[in-house]
Amino acid sequence: MSEVIELRDVVKRYGDVVALDGVSLNVNAGEWVSIMGPSGSGKSTLLNLIAGLDTPTSGSILVAGEEVSAMDAETRAEFRRRRVGMVFQQFHLLPYLTALENVMLAQYIHSMADEKEALLALERVGMTHRANAEAAKLSGGEQQRVAIARALVNDPQLILADEPTGSLDAANEATVLELFRELAEEGRTLLVVTHNSEVAEAGDRVVRLHHGRVEDG
Repeated sequence: MSEVIELRDVVKRYGDVVALDGVSLNVNAGEWVSIMGPSGSGKSTLLNLIAGLDTPTSGSILVAGEEVSAMDAETRAEFRRRRVGMVFQQFHLLPYLTALENVMLAQYIHSMADEKEALLALERVGMTHRANAEAAKLSGGEQQRVAIARALVNDPQLILADEPTGSLDAANEATVLELFRELAEEGRTLLVVTHNSEVAEAGDRVVRLHHGRVEDG
């Protein structure tokens, strides 16, 4: 199985604070890796570096053979558009736009808009019946499913999720986990940050961070 993500001795400092301290990690294509650890252990920092939202102080990060850590800001933005779908605990939907319009926003980043593809992404998460509802009128579970549709609409092979079930009840959590399992079975690679052991154990492997270092995994 080929490696999609390869981190080598990654260090990230913010002034005197060391967020990541020599992290090395390999993730294979189609693997769902859950990342756990206490608050402040570097979990979200790790996702942000892999997504190219931030740059490491030292070390290298390769995603699908591309060295993200060596890219300038413009190249990292293009890399995210091509490679990465991101899902967050706070759904980051625009409340005055419909579910469909929120999904289509991700397409506009590509200077394109295809309503049919956006509707297919909503269908994938069981939300076509709410396509024309404003985001502010959706439940938390519905908003997260729209956010996942938005992450999927440009067909990324890498899904990065930061506490994606943290604001959901048990039923909606189960729906999201089922979607993630389907994505992994399709060959997409998932990194999921979570505090929830049940969510973590739904993946293929658990990586634990502590004080910016990999404890196990």
